[in-house]
Amino acid sequence: MNVEVAQLTDSFWLYKVGIINYYLYKGEKVVLYEAGLSCTASKLLEELDTEPDYIIVPHSHFDHVCGVSLIVEMYPEVKVVAHEKLSNLVSKEKVLNAWAADNMQLCKNLYGLDEEVDVSKIRIDVSVREKDKIADIEIMETPGHSPDCISAYFRKENVLLVSDSLGFPLSSGKILPMFFYNFDEYYENMKKIEGIKPYVLGLAHNKCLIGEDCDKFVENAISETITLY
Repeated sequence: MNVEVAQLTDSFWLYKVGIINYYLYKGEKVVLYEAGLSCTASKLLEELDTEPDYIIVPHSHFDHVCGVSLIVEMYPEVKVVAHEKLSNLVSKEKVLNAWAADNMQLCKNLYGLDEEVDVSKIRIDVSVREKDKIADIEIMETPGHSPDCISAYFRKENVLLVSDSLGFPLSSGKILPMFFYNFDEYYENMKKIEGIKPYVLGLAHNKCLIGEDCDKFVENAISETITLY
């Protein structure tokens, strides 16, 4: 599994680890957006040269939360941030066991790794809602893909990290819509993202867009979502 590192702006770096995109903000505080799988988090930690003050977990699907267990083990002082709805899940044994099983299966299928994860280490330290701030980063509630999906916006550099709120970019160039929770909220938040017109648009998987490519991607995501619906 390769790790590709790219500087996006003065303050943001992309760490592309397998199918997971991690975003690192370096300001007065260091913020990591994304936890990923345990196997991708393990690889990320081999390359990360800065201790994060915060890690923002974008939503409660296993491929975005299981990496928390390894990150907090490496950096015990880090504050784990998530939507308050996700915070309510980490005490539920059935949810934790499902996360662990799905994490193990995907790490094995994608990378041939028999990856067991100690989900008991997953914790949420800071619960957030719309317009809350973590360091200099604004939290946006963008449900639709999941009820607890949050995006992160750094206004100064017009960087918007949206996780799976716009769908999954396929190698064919198509975008797979992922309104798993609620279509109306998914569509409403895509339109909200469209109105921001970000300079950097950070997706959870495969792609990160810069400049005019951001607007084109959002337009295509909306179009393909309407078509599928």
